[in-house]
Amino acid sequence: METHHKHPLTDLISSGNTQALSKAISLLESVLESHSIAAEQLLDQLQSHSKERSVPSIRLGVSGVPGVGKSTFIEALGLQLTKKGTKVAVLTIDPSSQLSGGSILGDKNRMHQLSQSPLAYIRTTPTATHLGGVAKNTRNSIQLCEAAGFEVIIVETVGVGQSELEVHDMVDFFLLLHLPGAGDEIQGIKRGIMEVADALVVNKADGAKAPLAKKSQQLLQHALHAFPSRDNGWKVPVFLASATEESGIDQVWETIENYLALQKETGNFERQRQQQQIQGWHAEIKNTLQRAFSQDPNIQNYLLVLEQEISSGEISMQQCIKKAIAAFRGK
Repeated sequence: METHHKHPLTDLISSGNTQALSKAISLLESVLESHSIAAEQLLDQLQSHSKERSVPSIRLGVSGVPGVGKSTFIEALGLQLTKKGTKVAVLTIDPSSQLSGGSILGDKNRMHQLSQSPLAYIRTTPTATHLGGVAKNTRNSIQLCEAAGFEVIIVETVGVGQSELEVHDMVDFFLLLHLPGAGDEIQGIKRGIMEVADALVVNKADGAKAPLAKKSQQLLQHALHAFPSRDNGWKVPVFLASATEESGIDQVWETIENYLALQKETGNFERQRQQQQIQGWHAEIKNTLQRAFSQDPNIQNYLLVLEQEISSGEISMQQCIKKAIAAFRGK
């Protein structure tokens, strides 16, 4: 029998308790069925709380190749915001090795200064090996952070796979960081990521690298001319910044605010949020169906039989797919 009792973490998260927030995100990441049910109950109860916000939070995606200085940049930006009294949450998607369980980021001590602020919350989320883990967990973690009163949620991706494009579909502004470099290095940036970026930042634009960074800025500005113009008329800017010298960070944030003001003025902000909600819903339906299919005991046994038939050449792959789906439907 389904219970409708209030989850014990609901009020704690609503009051901004970060320990409760961490426990809730751990429930999301767990593969245990009981934890998944508890997380769903919690999200349902907190949804109305998020809707009551008079001003929606700002969801910011930050991506770039390893070594580009994302953590230092995010920390510098976070420190600027917290000094103004803004509550900032940072969610880092960590592509843990599926073989060793090791981590590229391994970051217990990353963003140390920002983590000391009572207005900041930092959470590293391992790339889940289970179905739909990255997108589902991150989307729901954003919702939890908003329910806990965080006004700016920054999602950091490492920039080595599809995760940055998934993150783009759940944020209001997508920022791509680039290293000072010329020619071939710029050619190596994935076109798909360049196309979705709302602003580019050449980071580490300081010291001996300053002239090279300026050259990179010019090349990136030229490359952006090849992309179609945005419906809202937004011209994607390319900034120079140095997180270590704290230069250019305020200019980037001012641009983010200007962009969001434009989005709200044109009605695109709300439309994009609604579209992202629908995309998340479709993804979750797909993941839930696939999980139900793969966990069905009858299907698991039948798939072994079909695998033998495929490997022996007795039946085509298309016929096997039809048989498996028919069995799942009970036909």
